[in-house]
Amino acid sequence: MLFSKLFSSKKGIERTNRFASEFTIKDSSTYDFLWTIKSFSKFIGDNDGWLASGDFKSKGYSWKLVMYPNGNIVNGQISLYLKLVNASSHPSKTVFRVSYELFLFDQNTGDTLSKKGENLGQVFDEIGFRNMIDLKMFKDSSNGWLVKDSCMFGVKLFQIVRIHTHIESVLLRENVSNEYSWKIENFSKLDMKARHEKIFTAGDNLWTICIHSEGVQKCDNKDKGNNVTARLFFHGSIRDTSAMIVFAKITLSIIDQIKGNHKNWTYSAVFKCGGPGWGESLISLKEFNDPKLGIIVNDTCIIEAKVIVQALVQ
Repeated sequence: MLFSKLFSSKKGIERTNRFASEFTIKDSSTYDFLWTIKSFSKFIGDNDGWLASGDFKSKGYSWKLVMYPNGNIVNGQISLYLKLVNASSHPSKTVFRVSYELFLFDQNTGDTLSKKGENLGQVFDEIGFRNMIDLKMFKDSSNGWLVKDSCMFGVKLFQIVRIHTHIESVLLRENVSNEYSWKIENFSKLDMKARHEKIFTAGDNLWTICIHSEGVQKCDNKDKGNNVTARLFFHGSIRDTSAMIVFAKITLSIIDQIKGNHKNWTYSAVFKCGGPGWGESLISLKEFNDPKLGIIVNDTCIIEAKVIVQALVQ
């Protein structure tokens, strides 16, 4: 079956303090925050799970570390992010340029795996690394990343600068379109009250198509559960650059497999990595299941997405 795992609200556990650890850092003052996670194996079983640290202060602001033990976009990775959670002295839409370094500690040698980043972000944006380290390498007992089911992360903030509203668009080739076809088999077995997603690559970027039948939030209650709704989410570059913003023209299509009378929706907008995405109630469930329309054939439907990234926004 080609459709991906059930998509639901990310389930997470938030810790409100630093954990005690047998592993100590020689010069802990080098770091703004050290975070030890014990009983790591309890978290890895939940593909949708995440773990957040307690708040810590640095450069006059409040932050958290957020870790996805099996990747937040692609499974089999440790994803590690820094999140600004409070900047009360600034308006909520203020954009900051944040320079930082994230660390994973080798508890056998005291060495670190570190990655530096500089990103634009707002309060509650997650900036960091989708693939801090491969999960298989992380769990390898010959390495010291995971010892006695415990691991330690750290962060160092170099600079956070409020930037004035400034948009610079770098235009790309508008004639380069990337198309993806999502073939959903055994459609009758899906729980359409739940969301289902498929991650795909368009050029150098990752996107997700998500379908369900709950309708968009602003629709009337009488329509909820009666329409097939699709959403498109932007996840940034495949090169793991977080907090990207692009201006893109997208087309979603429900394929008529009999007569070729496809149903198309086109939309142009600014998409922010990790943002709310774009969604629309495309068609009623009654029409969707109508055998005369050719949308479902042999219990299979096809949804296509065409993406043209026209500009990078900085």
